[in-house]
Amino acid sequence: MVKCNRLTMSLTFLALAACWFSPMNLAQQQSQNPPAQTQQPNPDAVVRISTQLVQVDAVVTDKKGNHIEDLSVGDFELFVDGKKQDLTHFKHISLPPVKRELPPVKKSDAPPAPANMPTKQIDPKDVRRTIAFIVDDLGLGFTSTERVRETLRQFLDRQMQPGDLVAIIRTGRGLGMLEQFTSDKRLLYAAVEKLMWNPLSRDMTPNFGSEAGLGESEESQEAASAQQSIDDGMNSFRDTMFATGTLGAINFVVNGLRPLPGRKSVILLSDGFSIYPPSNNLNDPDAVAQSEMVQQALKQLVEMANRSSVVIYSMDAKGLLPLVPGGETGGRPTGDSYAQAMQENQESLEGPVNLAAQTGGFATFNNNDLNIGIQEALYDQQSYYLIGFDPEDEMFDRKQHKIKVTVKRPGLRVRARQGFYGYNDDEPIAAEKTRGQQIFGALLSPLGVRDLSLRMTPYYFNSAKDGSLVRALFHIESSKLSFKDTADGKKAIKLDLAAFAFDDKGAAIDLNAKHIELTFDEAQFKQVQSDGLTYRADFPVKKPGAYQFRAVLRDAESGRLGTASEFISVPDLSKNRLAMSGLVLSLPKTEGEKESTDVKTSPYVRSFAKTGWVKYGAAIYNATTDKKTGQPQLTVQAEIYRDGKMLKQLPAESLQLPAKASAKRFDFVGQMLLNNFQPGDYLLRVVVTDALAKKKVGQVEQWMDFSVR
Repeated sequence: MVKCNRLTMSLTFLALAACWFSPMNLAQQQSQNPPAQTQQPNPDAVVRISTQLVQVDAVVTDKKGNHIEDLSVGDFELFVDGKKQDLTHFKHISLPPVKRELPPVKKSDAPPAPANMPTKQIDPKDVRRTIAFIVDDLGLGFTSTERVRETLRQFLDRQMQPGDLVAIIRTGRGLGMLEQFTSDKRLLYAAVEKLMWNPLSRDMTPNFGSEAGLGESEESQEAASAQQSIDDGMNSFRDTMFATGTLGAINFVVNGLRPLPGRKSVILLSDGFSIYPPSNNLNDPDAVAQSEMVQQALKQLVEMANRSSVVIYSMDAKGLLPLVPGGETGGRPTGDSYAQAMQENQESLEGPVNLAAQTGGFATFNNNDLNIGIQEALYDQQSYYLIGFDPEDEMFDRKQHKIKVTVKRPGLRVRARQGFYGYNDDEPIAAEKTRGQQIFGALLSPLGVRDLSLRMTPYYFNSAKDGSLVRALFHIESSKLSFKDTADGKKAIKLDLAAFAFDDKGAAIDLNAKHIELTFDEAQFKQVQSDGLTYRADFPVKKPGAYQFRAVLRDAESGRLGTASEFISVPDLSKNRLAMSGLVLSLPKTEGEKESTDVKTSPYVRSFAKTGWVKYGAAIYNATTDKKTGQPQLTVQAEIYRDGKMLKQLPAESLQLPAKASAKRFDFVGQMLLNNFQPGDYLLRVVVTDALAKKKVGQVEQWMDFSVR
C-alpha cells in the first residue's frame, strides 16, 4: 500500500506547489488558451433548436391519462405559426415503468430502514429521473408550508426510488449546502426539516372589504378611496417583485439543469402568483407595466426551460378550497367579498398554470394530497415522443414562434411545448479550461465527474489537544492514471487533489489543495497498480452542525478528473450530551502480528473476504456516570444492512470504561464475523445507548459502508 499522509509518507513528494487557482495563475494560464472549437450537435438531446433541426418532445395519452406508445411519424402533425411542417425526425422514448397510483404503505413485521441510512453516491449512467422540487416560500402561507413539508416527507418515504436525483430548493430563503441534486436521503430529509414559513412572503389570503366608509361624509369617502388606490398600487408592486423573484429563482434552477442528460422535471410547490393586472386595476398604467415585467420574466423562463429539456409541473399548495371561498378565515365579510376571494384565487393560478402549459407540463390544484399530483408528474415522464423538422432560415429571426402538435388518431390527447424563440442553440465551446477552472467545474457539477476513481471517507473525532476534527481518507485507483517513464527507469505521476469543506449554509470553511508528484521503482509500481494510492487530509471544525466534504482529483498529464462527495454531522460536545465519533473498520490483527498493511481491508477501502472477522471501533463522548460507582451504563448494538434491509443484528453488549479513562472521552472496539456473506456492498450501523441519560439525548449512532469480495 502506498500512503501519502500529512504526518508520514511511505513515498516522498518531489514537489508540493502552492494553491493553483489564485487570480494571477488563472490570468497567466488563460492567456495561453488555444482557439475555440466548434461544438458538434448532440444527437441525444431531448430538445434541439438549430438551423439543421428543430425538435420538441410530446406526451400522448388517452382520455384516462394512460400513455399511448404505439404511434408512428404518420400519426403526428406539427405546425409553426399555423404552417404545417414536414417531419424529418421521429423517436419514441420509453423509460422504466412507473405506477400511476401511490405506492401503498408497507405493513411488515420487519422494522423499517432508518431514515438516516446513508445512500451510495449515484453514478451518472444510473440516473433514472432528475427531479427538482422548488418550494416557493416567497408565496406560501403558513398552512401551505406545513402541507408542503408533509408532502416532501411522503415523497422521500414512499415515492423516491433508486436512480432518482433530487433537489429541494427554496425561492426565498436558501438552504445552502442542502440545495443540491443528490440521491442521499439524509441531505433531503435535512432540507425538508429546514423548510420554514417565510413571514416576508406574499400573502395570498383573501382580504375582505371594510364597511368603515358606509354612512361617512363624501370627503371622508374620497380620502378613503384615495388611500385605497395607494394601497392597491403598493400591493401590486409587492406582488410583482415577489412573482419575478419566484420566476428568477426557477430560472436559476432550470439553467443549472441544462447540462444534465435526458428530460428533467421541475415541480413547483406554490400558493400561486398572477401574471396579468388585477381585475380592479386594469386601467392603471403602473399595474399594467408591472404585469408586463412578470410576463417578460415568464417568457424568459419558458424559453430556458424549453431549451434545457425541462418540464415544469405546478402544484397549488393551498389545497382543497372551502365551498365558500374565504370562509375559512372567519370575520364578517361584505356582500361582494366572496366573489373577490374567488377572483383572487383564480388570479393566483395564472402564473403556475401558464408556466406548466408552455413547458409541456400540467398544473394540479384543489387537492389536499399533493403527492397524487407528484405521482402523476413522475408517471408523465415515463413516455414521450421526439418530433423534429428542418426549419426555414427565416425562422431564426430571434422572435417567438408558436408550436402546435396534433395527433390524427381520434380520442387521444397530446401535450407539448408551445413555442420557441428563433435563435440557434449551437454555440461555440468556450476556450479550453485552465487547471483551476477544470477543478471548480468538476466541484460544482451536479453529477460529479467519474473519469478517475476517487473514494473519500470522512471521520469525525475530537481530542483534548486538537479539538474537533474531520479526517478525510482518500483512495485513488491507479488503472486510469497516466504514469510516465523517467530517465532513470522509474515511473512518475503528477496529480492535483483538492478537498473542500462546506457548512450547512454552503460557505467553504476549509480547503486542502495539493499538487502531488511521485516516482516509483519497479516493485513500488507493481504495488501501486494492485493497491492504488492513499492520502489523508485533516479539517479543523470550529462549530457543530452539518457539513459536506467534496474532493476533486485531476491527472495532470491527461486532464482526467474524478470527484467524491460525503455528508457528515458534527455534534456539539459543549452541551454534555452523549456523542460518538466516526466508525472505523479494519481487519483485526492476530496475536503477535502487526496491523495489516493490506489497503483493501484498511479504513480507506473496507473490502473484506466473505468469511472472517472485521474490527470496528469509535470514540464515545460525554457518557453519563453513576454518582456512586463512577461507571457509565452503556450498551452497543451493531446491525448489518444491505439494499435497505437489515440482514443481521449482533447481540447487544455492555461497554466498560477502560482503566484510567474518562467518561468524557474513551474508545471502544468490537468485532463481527462475516459468515459466508454474498459479495456486494453492505452498511454497518452501530447504536450506543446511555441508560443514565435522558431518553431524548441518550442514544447515538454511526454508519459505515463496506464491501464483501
